[in-house]
Amino acid sequence: MNGVDKRQYEAFLREAREALGVAERIVGGMSLEDFMRSPEARFALRYALILFVESVVDAIVLVLESVYGVAPESYREAVLLAGEKGILSYSTASELARLASLRNMLVHRYWRVDDERVYRETSKGLGVARRALEELERLGEALEGRGG
Repeated sequence: MNGVDKRQYEAFLREAREALGVAERIVGGMSLEDFMRSPEARFALRYALILFVESVVDAIVLVLESVYGVAPESYREAVLLAGEKGILSYSTASELARLASLRNMLVHRYWRVDDERVYRETSKGLGVARRALEELERLGEALEGRGG
């Protein structure tokens, strides 16, 4: 695992943890009804989801490029490659790919933003988001242990 910039890796994970915390507070603290009535909550959840996925994928890409010499072309591809290379468990990666697709839809506005869908998908995706972060944190500890 030599060659991975551990400081940058940890910075990506800190940002992901913060974004996940925001998403958890919104989805866990508001009913769908209240969420739909709050433009602030809707915009905050959209951004938290985008930031979470981008931060996690940035950490993954750092490892893919540094260790495997692979430069994925999309967020979804990076997540799936993380499963293939053992950066994430395959099951976590395949589930996380759905959040990456949702992020793409939000950023590129492939569809009119359906905030109810964002709320429901984020709510369903919180478990995999936590699991992905835990797996990446364990990888970070392994990076520290190897001095790389």
